[in-house]
Amino acid sequence: MNRFRLSWSTAVVVAIITPIPWTDRAAAQEIALTPLETNEVARGYRAEIIKLKTVVNDKNETIGRINDFVFGKDGSIYAILAVGNLTGLGGHLIAVPFRNLRLDDPSGYVVLPGASRSVLEKLPVFVNNNR
Repeated sequence: MNRFRLSWSTAVVVAIITPIPWTDRAAAQEIALTPLETNEVARGYRAEIIKLKTVVNDKNETIGRINDFVFGKDGSIYAILAVGNLTGLGGHLIAVPFRNLRLDDPSGYVVLPGASRSVLEKLPVFVNNNR
């Protein structure tokens, strides 16, 4: 009977002293950029530079301005466009997938190919939920 008690108490001490393997691995994980990824990030566009830029379609017709950006919980990114009031501070706000925008156009504008102002004004209004 003493032998069982000794084994049980030894097991409890060992369990307390021995770290749980998955916590050790979680603490050891690091997020790092490789030099290639760092260079790619450096060639990108800062949000503050793109914000309020004029957005045109592929016919060079002005369709709006970038008002803001929304980062989805799933990793998707949306550009919020102000259509109608071209100050970029109001008007009809809509969300479009950021990947649909062309930022490197020689005109210097942000291009949303295939879009027209009248079609964009018919899209549902983006409502800010203040998050």
